[in-house]
Amino acid sequence: MRSMLCVDTIIILPENSLIYDMTSATSATATKSRAATRRITSFRQRFGEAHFYLACHAAFPLALTPDLLYRLWATFQRDIHGEVLNIPWIAVADLLLSSLCKEVGYELYEMEATLRNLLLSELKANVNFGIERINELSDFVLAYVSSQIDSPDIDIRDFAQAQRWTALAYTQPAAAANELALNLSKLKLEDKPEWIRMATLAEAFAEPLIEAQFEPLLVYLQGMRNFARGDRLQAKSTFETLSGQEKQVEIAGVTLPIPELTQRQPRIDFIRVPVPPLEVFQFEIAQMVRQPRLLNLGSKWQVNLSRAQAEFFLEDLGEKVVLRMVSIPGGKFMMGAPEGEGDYRERPRHSVRIAPFFISKYPITQAQWSRVAQLAKVRIDLNVDPSRFKGKHLPVEQVTWYEAMEFCERLQQQTGKPYRLRSEAEWEYACRARTNTPFHFGEIITPKLANYDGKNLNHTSEVGSFRVANAFGLYDMHGNVWEWCADYWRDDYTLAPIDGNAWIAEDDNQYRVLRGGSWINQANYCRCAYRNGVPPNNTILSIGFRVAVSFGIK
Repeated sequence: MRSMLCVDTIIILPENSLIYDMTSATSATATKSRAATRRITSFRQRFGEAHFYLACHAAFPLALTPDLLYRLWATFQRDIHGEVLNIPWIAVADLLLSSLCKEVGYELYEMEATLRNLLLSELKANVNFGIERINELSDFVLAYVSSQIDSPDIDIRDFAQAQRWTALAYTQPAAAANELALNLSKLKLEDKPEWIRMATLAEAFAEPLIEAQFEPLLVYLQGMRNFARGDRLQAKSTFETLSGQEKQVEIAGVTLPIPELTQRQPRIDFIRVPVPPLEVFQFEIAQMVRQPRLLNLGSKWQVNLSRAQAEFFLEDLGEKVVLRMVSIPGGKFMMGAPEGEGDYRERPRHSVRIAPFFISKYPITQAQWSRVAQLAKVRIDLNVDPSRFKGKHLPVEQVTWYEAMEFCERLQQQTGKPYRLRSEAEWEYACRARTNTPFHFGEIITPKLANYDGKNLNHTSEVGSFRVANAFGLYDMHGNVWEWCADYWRDDYTLAPIDGNAWIAEDDNQYRVLRGGSWINQANYCRCAYRNGVPPNNTILSIGFRVAVSFGIK
């Protein structure tokens, strides 16, 4: 349920999320408005006026469940003059399955903000509904969520609170603004995912707040979102438009904090240190092999296992928590997908030379994260327990690229070794482990060997729990969690580095590279060559990372 309230949900072809911004280009808004208008017109022409009236009413709640929409249908069968609307019961299903709604969770649907506002404008402008119907809808939603506000389930409670603020914003905007500001005043500055969530939530009812002269609250939230995403310069510029003191501002009768905004860029220093003593470990490699059936009745895939060994060193993090760093030999490989696999983002295929380096055997676990997050701060604060799925041997998730960089910097400061994120080229080289197939297992992948597609476990799995590695001795390279790379996103490999170094840009707001797929993604997105780019402040429950280290100047 929380996915509806979170920002920057990961997608395969990322686009910038729509955010409230006084200076945003009107052309982008106009384009979204035209697209929303076309979808509404198409729905109206296909299903008729009665269905359209239900859609206008359904635009009032922030999100919909089948139960909520059914109750709306049952409650609002007449206009304000008592005339029957004749909305058929099938309109509930027709609306939820139409292009006006998108499913964002189990039996949870929402409309895009632009589309919601257009439908609500239609409702308010119609003489048979108008402001009177808006007030009735507000009372209806407030009554509907009243029993859920104090729920022990945090997802249900947050969802109900969001619905309440949306309802209040249209009829009692001062109360909505005050409640929202009071809630913000209780947040800690380091609780960045929650600041981003609250900023996104407020966009859903921005229009009535602006009409009621509470625009400064939206500006403040925009500034806090920029701060939470690590864009301190833009945050500083946004806060300067508010009248108040340097460290706080009063909005809706509540004093809200303004964070310290000195711009600091994450940087890893590559220093020369000796290679630690190495140990040897053994592991099993799995390979998917097609075997013919008896009597030539087709074929089947079979998992063949073999043994291998690799070198590693241990980094002691304290309290019996260790980091195992596996030696990756240098070499050359063809980076990208061959013809017939993948798309333009994975081309042109090109030769890359990789220098020897070490990489963590597994994605960083929650136990490892917690230990390093308690070390001395270098640039930004770290939440010691940011993950949605709890377990010390589960991979850490819901961490931004900036937080992954801070983890590396703290580890470097503590150990004297130049820990860092891997480059995208290093990631693919380490994943392939001298194979050329879509997966290091072979041509296909199976739930017996990896956690992907969301149908098997529906959550992250303990690192190494599938008990098979690639030929370099690395586990969970396909699925489980996406892994941050050091690189800034480019649409393809044109002019990409050929020496294995990260591809860096001057624009700190540029998307960063993710690799490996996750527990929720289909097999195609878990391939060795598949690449994705998302904002560096993305904090969802399918993104983690590994660390790397090179002994010598990189």
